[in-house]
Amino acid sequence: GDPGVAKSQMLKHVSSIAPRGVYTTGKGSSGVGLTAAITKDLTTGEMALEGGALVLADQGICAIDEFDKMDEADRTAIHEVMEQQTVSVAKAGIVATLNARAAVLAAANPLYGRYNRKKSLSENVNLPNSLLSRFDLMFLILDVADVDKDMALARHVTFVHQNEGLTAKRQSDVDSDDSEDEDMNDINGGASESKTVPPEIVREYISRARKHQPVVRPDVAPYIVEAYVGLRMQGIPGSNSRKKQFGDQMTMTARQLLSILRLSQALARLRFSDFVAREDVDEAIRLTHMSKASLEDNYEGKGEGQKDDVISRIYTILRDYSTASRTKRIELKLCEAMVLRKGFTKQQLQTCLEEYQTLNILLVNKSATHVVFF
Repeated sequence: GDPGVAKSQMLKHVSSIAPRGVYTTGKGSSGVGLTAAITKDLTTGEMALEGGALVLADQGICAIDEFDKMDEADRTAIHEVMEQQTVSVAKAGIVATLNARAAVLAAANPLYGRYNRKKSLSENVNLPNSLLSRFDLMFLILDVADVDKDMALARHVTFVHQNEGLTAKRQSDVDSDDSEDEDMNDINGGASESKTVPPEIVREYISRARKHQPVVRPDVAPYIVEAYVGLRMQGIPGSNSRKKQFGDQMTMTARQLLSILRLSQALARLRFSDFVAREDVDEAIRLTHMSKASLEDNYEGKGEGQKDDVISRIYTILRDYSTASRTKRIELKLCEAMVLRKGFTKQQLQTCLEEYQTLNILLVNKSATHVVFF
């Protein structure tokens, strides 16, 4: 998602609510820090095996922030964990396999500042498709300007800073006095019905739900098979123009079948049930569709797609030149020469510069002589 949409706050909150949660950042974590490390005991001189963040989060959740900032060598250590749920170590005469049955909740920022809706997810995020396909659900969070939401967010932030340190006292006054409760409801927009669930109750609910191990009934198994085959037929290459543009994320594979099964079992646990129902399967498929729909919104027609493709190609030419020359400031005349050489027009270049200026990705100076990349 875009910067400033509270991804880190959500990850920290989830890791604190989960019965067993570990929070780490991508840049501050190495490959052995996430999986396992070999250390030498200072007293005995023997080698010891210490588990990393994913091993410590066994039977829990591991939240990894700034996932795109990780080094490639460190990121490859996560492949085995997300596929086999184990960590294999063969170092310094120690050969072991550690359990890492943890759910991975990761957050990543776009490659060039803000998310470009005209490119696929793998082009926007510095992550390989082999790693993206291992995630069950992927949601896109955009920072879209909305007057009502921006006003509510600004009022909430200013209210928190204005009443910092007085929250506990105000909460006790609300519990003791009904008139105070009405005043607080007026501040919250009159939402008298909504109440916040304490983290302790959520943690206890999750702990009890995890004790159930739902199984798929014989009458539900054919329903899952038919749904998977139908989704596979929808993902045939060339059947839809949208699937051509987002084909690397929209292809239904056997991993998505396992994702549907895992989500169905998780939904059954929420009901404290030991069997997976058809409603759980339908909800799991809906979640899978919604995660993919967040990647393909704002796609309008064939002509608009061709126009957007031209603008993206022009921006790629300018960005590649900026990266190769190691400069963020390019003369506008040089940009026009490169674009005209590739067969584009000055009008298309102007449209590209105007559109990416609105995304705060680049800037044209006041005299219109240079293009500056952020």
